[in-house]
Amino acid sequence: MKRVERYLGFAFANADLLLEVDGAGVVRFAAGAVLALTGYSDVELVGRPLAGLLAPGDAALARRVLGALGDNDRSVPRPVRLCRRDGRVVVCALAAYRLQSSPLLNVTLCQLAAGPAALPAPQDVDPATGLLTSAAFARAAGANLAQEGEGDERAAADALTLVDMNNLADVRARLTAEAEGQLMTEIGAVFRQHGGGVAGRVADHRFGVLAPAGLAEQITRDIRRIAADLGLDQPLEVESRTLDGDKLGLSRADRSRLLLHALRRFAEAGPAAVDVLSGHSAAAGFVQDAVGCLARLRDDLGGNRLSLVYEPIVDLKTGRMHHLEVLSRFNGDRPGAVITLAEELGVINDVDMLVCSLAMRALERAPADIVLAVNLSAVSVGSDLFMQSLMAQLKAQPGLSGRLMFEVTETGQMGDLDRARAVLGAVRRLGHPICLDDFGVGMASFTYIRALDFDHVKLDGSFIARMCVDKREEAIVAGMLALCRGLGVTAIAEHVENPEQMLRLRGLGCAMGQGWLFSREMERPQRRDVDLRALSRPSAWRPTVVDAGC
Repeated sequence: MKRVERYLGFAFANADLLLEVDGAGVVRFAAGAVLALTGYSDVELVGRPLAGLLAPGDAALARRVLGALGDNDRSVPRPVRLCRRDGRVVVCALAAYRLQSSPLLNVTLCQLAAGPAALPAPQDVDPATGLLTSAAFARAAGANLAQEGEGDERAAADALTLVDMNNLADVRARLTAEAEGQLMTEIGAVFRQHGGGVAGRVADHRFGVLAPAGLAEQITRDIRRIAADLGLDQPLEVESRTLDGDKLGLSRADRSRLLLHALRRFAEAGPAAVDVLSGHSAAAGFVQDAVGCLARLRDDLGGNRLSLVYEPIVDLKTGRMHHLEVLSRFNGDRPGAVITLAEELGVINDVDMLVCSLAMRALERAPADIVLAVNLSAVSVGSDLFMQSLMAQLKAQPGLSGRLMFEVTETGQMGDLDRARAVLGAVRRLGHPICLDDFGVGMASFTYIRALDFDHVKLDGSFIARMCVDKREEAIVAGMLALCRGLGVTAIAEHVENPEQMLRLRGLGCAMGQGWLFSREMERPQRRDVDLRALSRPSAWRPTVVDAGC
């Protein structure tokens, strides 16, 4: 075999397409599955810009990756969307290599077997930057930080760089729509270049990325340089903090907890909020911050500042109220930040147990036909101590059988699914139905529905909100409803806000609904049903702000 053939064989053993690209980003040579991947022949591809073959955000990423290569330097593969001639998109891993003294760069593209699944779900992506949303980034960072690794892999997993562009909104306001879009695309490309798939927009002008600590200064420089590269009149004001997990002297579980706590604090209050958590005193700072937060949380729990409110779930055929979801309030506010804090500090079990106890007490005083549903975090389901305590209370109050339901939320991960199946099965055998909350949002919900037995499944409200204006969203809802029917579980649609959504859901076979549309109709005391025929008339609909859940 000739030497050149060996090199080609080496390249194609790891890729489907080999390109040579010049300094201007123009393809000068193409070989491999050119027609199959791009729709062009190798001759037609030569002379075309590489950027023209990629989705806009990925084109900016590729340009940055190629521009950062030194002699004999190879890039880490990054997933990109290759746009075929016929408009179809092929998800590929792009990698590049610059041979010493060569004016051309070698670029390989390998089609990923996972296809679109190799990329984040659309609802997990910030459309302006292509980065993960705040919630998706927290999930991805948590999963990455929990992994064991060595060397560079471990360093990449344990260093969290947080970047605040305080004047970003002001800069964007001065730009045309096209220039603003380009700015946000370039910002996203910088973070994706250095952080791969674990980079996110955690607030309007705040970003986070998991990357080796040594790249923090480079990330900051690259962000500052964007304004000059785009010819903007106003530079970006960039302030960053980097927390290096390897320097914390903590166990992997504790460093993961600290970094995720820092991420939340940064998203809420900016760089100054995490200063106490950085440097050599990070562990002490975390303890100090956590102790203060924990004291306030325990004070709220012990001081009767947790209250319950209720939201009805309605039978879409009859209009009768089926049950009420129990929603907790801390000092009258929604508990999102409190729940996150409770998980970070390891006291979510205390919160869940208190809510369960208050719900049981409420049922003892309520009419016999009232059924309540209480949220249980996956963390609590995974706790032997919590579940044993809950089971003891349920056995001590057999009169609550059939009147108290539990919704399993995906706020945390259940590790041992066989154990979870057993403990939830024991709860069901006592007559307490189990519901899977927020179905369709994360991959964990599909894992749960495969491994665990549920009586009800709640379709996440993000799908319901768009189903009447987007055929794709309606098709997804129809598919989830078909899955529920196939599994023999009852479907509940969240965030039903208008009659059109209600009628569409009822036509698709959805059994129950929850949301503003029904909550406002049940504000009157002792109301147990909704006049669905009246709601079906457009004149009956008026948006009313009521408690619509979390």
